Amino acid sequence: MTRDDIKAYTEIMTGLADNYNKALTPSGLRMRYEALKEYSIDQVRDAATTLLKTHRFNSMPTVGDFVAIIDQAEGKISVDDKAEIEVGKVLDHLQRFGSTVTPKFDDTVTRHLMSTRWPYSSWARYVKENDLQWWKRDFVRSYQAHAAGIDAGVIPLPSSARLDCIRKLAETTFKSIPVHGGAYA
Repeated sequence: MTRDDIKAYTEIMTGLADNYNKALTPSGLRMRYEALKEYSIDQVRDAATTLLKTHRFNSMPTVGDFVAIIDQAEGKISVDDKAEIEVGKVLDHLQRFGSTVTPKFDDTVTRHLMSTRWPYSSWARYVKENDLQWWKRDFVRSYQAHAAGIDAGVIPLPSSARLDCIRKLAETTFKSIPVHGGAYA
């Protein structure tokens, strides 16, 4: 959003607050604006419309609710949802192959967790069916924490993921560097 969108933004937030019988303060509006300004006014308006249509909200939606709706509209998956998807992949592999086939997980966090915290082959041999519900909860929490640590720079990416990032950076960088005759690499 830009400064030109402040009037429209204020109308959106006022309308949303009215729907939830909440009063907005100037400082609250400013804080929300600062947190949402990286998004376009159309994205904020569309998210507000979606939030109005959603019955799960009985109070004024948070900035995080807006971001989740916008990300969902753009096809992004939240870390929570990604963790649930990944735990499903691990359990699916366990159900299909047991401990006889070691999986190759594409997701770097899953690969890390299933090779360090729960080394797959030994874990698959000893895990009991009635322990899986607790393990699933532990995996999701560990996945979320590990992903947050990577995002914050506290936990370094595994070497294979670093190499993937370097490859992608090199590919995009060298495609835009002109070589002899003005052509691009």
